[in-house]
Amino acid sequence: MFQHFPSLKALHAFESAARRLSFNAAADELAVTPGAISYQIKQLEESLGQLLFVRKTRQIELTEAGSRLYRTTHRLFRELDSEFEKLSPRRAESRLVISVTTYFVTRWLSQRMGRFLNAHPDITVSLQHSVNDPEFSVEDADVSIRWGDGEWADSGLAGSQSELLFNLPMIAVCSPKLLKGKRALKTPADLLHHRLLKDQPGMDRWREWLQLAGLSPSVAGLASVIVDPNVRVQSAIDGHGVVMANPLLNADLESGALTEPFDYRLHGYGYYLLSTFQASQSRAFKLFRRWLLEEASAQK
Repeated sequence: MFQHFPSLKALHAFESAARRLSFNAAADELAVTPGAISYQIKQLEESLGQLLFVRKTRQIELTEAGSRLYRTTHRLFRELDSEFEKLSPRRAESRLVISVTTYFVTRWLSQRMGRFLNAHPDITVSLQHSVNDPEFSVEDADVSIRWGDGEWADSGLAGSQSELLFNLPMIAVCSPKLLKGKRALKTPADLLHHRLLKDQPGMDRWREWLQLAGLSPSVAGLASVIVDPNVRVQSAIDGHGVVMANPLLNADLESGALTEPFDYRLHGYGYYLLSTFQASQSRAFKLFRRWLLEEASAQK
């Protein structure tokens, strides 16, 4: 048996930071300082004798050990939370856990969420950002807002209720800097000389876009996998490569921070609202769904 079992506070701090891939976001969620989150996680790493996160300049990533511990702690906290809801039905009716990417939150949802919260001050909303985890299950949250083609049979979203919010094509964008110089990006074939900023395997759509442009996927000589979509887009703004995204980044296109150099657009994708049947029966879900569909209708 583990002789010095980690504190519940440390495990809670770790689970929140791992779910959001941010110490700052975990601090906001748990109403403590980022330093407190960092301290708790450091203590946890020391007690285990191994690192749980890889600290980078603009992001953190889970190590293999961190990923294993996150899957366990996330499941256990969800089970504990579910048990509390069974013991207090009124709590379940006024609480909503929404799983969504940081990209969708920062570029669409956060601008509108205040209207929902102001209209329903009795409902507590918790956002989690594990939706793009390959092992994510729709049962990990009350509702999930998911990007994709609507086919979830081969994932943890299989069996969920799925409802299209709005369609958006996938586009290739980059900094205007890449359109100049000796390696100027003029045709899709020029991508051979530029780095493709990719999503994680299973989520990335570069292969489909290249085929649409009449190119072999092997045309891309360089590639970097960046899991966080906001970091991926920022890397493109900084001139580090070409990113595949959707037009929710129109503000960056309009400002000139990014440009769409080609006319090829990959259609058939959009944002979907997913849930289990049980979760969809709560008052909080029904109110959120109705509000979200009204907001989404303006996007179409």
